[in-house]
Order: sequence, then structure tokens, then C-alpha cells
Amino acid sequence: MKFDNLALTGWSYEKGDKKISVKELNLPAPVLSRNPVSHTFVYTDIDSWKERLHHHTKKAVEMAGIKDEDIQAYFGVHNGVHKHPEGASPEVMSVYPGHGGFGFDFSLGCASVILGAQLAGLHMSSDEVQNVIMGSVQLTTQYTNSCTDGNCLFADSIGALTFSRTNSGNIIRYTELSTNPEFKDMFTLNENGIYQLKSGGKGRSLSEYMIKTFSNHMRKACLAMKIFPKDIDFVAISCSTYAASKMVLDKLNIPIEKSGIECLTHVPHMGTNDLIYQIEYGIEKGLIKRGSKILVSGTSLGFSMATMGIDW
Repeated sequence: MKFDNLALTGWSYEKGDKKISVKELNLPAPVLSRNPVSHTFVYTDIDSWKERLHHHTKKAVEMAGIKDEDIQAYFGVHNGVHKHPEGASPEVMSVYPGHGGFGFDFSLGCASVILGAQLAGLHMSSDEVQNVIMGSVQLTTQYTNSCTDGNCLFADSIGALTFSRTNSGNIIRYTELSTNPEFKDMFTLNENGIYQLKSGGKGRSLSEYMIKTFSNHMRKACLAMKIFPKDIDFVAISCSTYAASKMVLDKLNIPIEKSGIECLTHVPHMGTNDLIYQIEYGIEKGLIKRGSKILVSGTSLGFSMATMGIDW
């Protein structure tokens, strides 16, 4: 899809307030192998994520120069196995009490960023919708020695984005979202209702599917932006693992120096917020500047894959 009048106009992000060595966590080897890092960052107060989400939602709106009364839609993303019953969308909406608007709440990992833009574009076909706010919370269960019950819930990172119908800002030229038709054959639900990969080499098949899908998405995004992949200025990508993300870049002959995946070696996998973190990294390093052509791509456990092409 192509949205000439849709723009990413504001974003805000932060990591947790406490740095914890992974040596202190009793995490399974497969979790660590997804993105081997020395430390993780968590919010130690189980309820602090609400306050921080409000803070970053307001910051994203201020960056976009939007008045509170001009917001028509709210998206909430709640990643992680253990989700709060109320979800993130009501929390995003509660930043502006008494104000109208409709909300969506979903959890599609990094693909949520692109889905948010896609839904925003669809709703912006109506003149009544001008601005959409999206808030993201990454929640995981960490096992630490400091918890008496051995099982503590932390919010790892908070992020927010603003999409607007505008001629300024960072114009979204292309979005695509794909769902994996074979995920039911690749995964099984365990007794706790958590998806796990089946044995028998399914992990390899899943990685191959994701790499192929991402590569196709990114080529089509480049066509929509009238640019060759080699001329893309920056790629924010989270293809489940660091190794898989690098394979996608290699397949398109995009140098790793033009991506944000190196910064993911310093933090744990943070769901949707991986992409916001990489965008911030690109700006700080001078890799993203006015006029840059960038791609943003993410997945949710291989269930969904999505890509967005942006004129910065």
C-alpha cells in the first residue's frame, strides 16, 4: 500500500531504569541465543510502565505538534507472554481523559509498528481522521534471585509513535504486512498457553521463510520509493534473531553499516521497541538525516512480517 499523505511525525523511547547482568537471570539458553548480550534493562516497579507510557505518548504528540483535541485514534501494543488484562491501548487512551476517539489493542511484535501505520493509512481515507497515536510496552518474565517467588514481571522498554495526515514529517511511501500460512505447522501451544517451535528442523524452515519474505517486502518498498536496495540509506530491522537480520541485509547487498542491528548487541530483544531503538540509534549516529530513504522491517515470532518505506 502507498500512503502519500501519511507521515511518521513523532516518536519517543526509553529502556528500563535498572541494568541487570544476564548472569543473574535464570534464562533458558534459546532465549539468550536470540540476541546474546551481557545485560538487560528492566523497570523494577511492576506498575511504572503505565506512568512511563503516558510520558512517552505525550512526548510523541508534542514532537508531532498535535493538539490533544486533534487525536482521533489510539493503538496499543503489549508484547510479552504475560500481558496485563487491560492491554496497552486503554492506557494510551487514558493519557487524554474525556477525549473521544477509537482504540485498537494488538500484539504482533515488531510487525506492530508497520501494522499501526497500515491501519492508520486505511482510517485516514476518511477526512475525519487526521492523527493516530501508538504506544508500545515490552513486558517479559524475568527470573531473578532477588524475588522470593522466583518469578517477577518487568517492563523492559516503552515506546510511542505518532502518525499524521500531513505534508511535513517523515512521509510513509509503502507498507506491507504478511502472515505466515505455515505457522500452525511450525508451532505448538504448551500447557501454559505459550507458543513453542516444534522439533524436526522447523526453526530452519521458519528462518528461511522470514528471510525470503523480508527480502521480497524490502524490494517492493524500494520499487515504490523509486530506489535500488543498494542506495537505501538506513535499515531498521528485527528479524527475530541478529543472524537472521544480517542474512536479509546480505541477500539485498545492503552493508551492515547502513543498519541499526549492531545496537541490538547491547540490549536484549525488546519486541516492537527494537525498531524505535534502531531509529534513534540511526539519528544519533548521523545515519538518518533529512532526505534519507529508510526501511523499517519487523516480525512477531515468524507469525507476521512487515516492512515500511519512509522518506525521512
